[in-house]
Amino acid sequence: MPFDKQILVVIDPKDSDELALHRGQLIAKRLGCAINLLWLGRDDEPVIRLVKQLQAEGLSASYQCCMKKALLETLQALWQTQHFGLLIKTCDPRTHNFTTSADAHLLRELPCPVLLVKHDSSWQSGVVVGAADPLSESVEQRSLNRGVMGLAKEVALLTNAELRVAVATPSAMMAANPALQSEAMIQARAKEAMQQQLADLSIEVGDIDVGEGPPEYWVPQVANQLNASVVVIGTRARGGIKGALIGNTAERILHRLNADVLVLRTGVSDQILPVIKS
Repeated sequence: MPFDKQILVVIDPKDSDELALHRGQLIAKRLGCAINLLWLGRDDEPVIRLVKQLQAEGLSASYQCCMKKALLETLQALWQTQHFGLLIKTCDPRTHNFTTSADAHLLRELPCPVLLVKHDSSWQSGVVVGAADPLSESVEQRSLNRGVMGLAKEVALLTNAELRVAVATPSAMMAANPALQSEAMIQARAKEAMQQQLADLSIEVGDIDVGEGPPEYWVPQVANQLNASVVVIGTRARGGIKGALIGNTAERILHRLNADVLVLRTGVSDQILPVIKS
């Protein structure tokens, strides 16, 4: 299903900092696309004023309202008619140890890329980190790697930022091949595999940061040390019982990152990249 060149921004009137709105405004101006505000509440006077401000700045802007408890259902219905190319929302700062957060539900249920905003600093001339798993033999994961790195490349080009790659490797004791049960050998193999995948995509990066550990720990460590502006990660969007039991790496990474998080669902990169490039 094709994506349209428009952005949908979720705005909770309780979020006084308006992080999502500010980021959406900047991206809409840079890409020259329409912006639609989804206001979580019944009183639409504040959002009408926001739309008029955006229109006065030359943006094509519109709005809709819904109650917070109906957010997911409303987004799913809007997707059926609008096919928005990007959903932007302020990241929920709370951790949810035993329940699935609203942000996690969005990542699992919506097919479009989701940008969860965590700060108001400019992405311009910053650092963009793409997270990939080059050692996976899964066709699905390899496709996701290509999508993540392709999207990270476009973001870096648009913002004149440095592009880096974070690669988490398994513990040497967990290696399937006994000949590779050495941390140095596993990391060398991962870096070589990542270099080959980047070469196949004609993508140049500042460096590939490889380290041992689960990605939900290694990727935030790299991104936070680099003071990254945005981290691009992929998700297989597990749902149902499997999602409830083991979750998704993308969900587990969220609260450990200081950077904005751009999440790409598997299988949609071939559709979204032409929208961004156009």
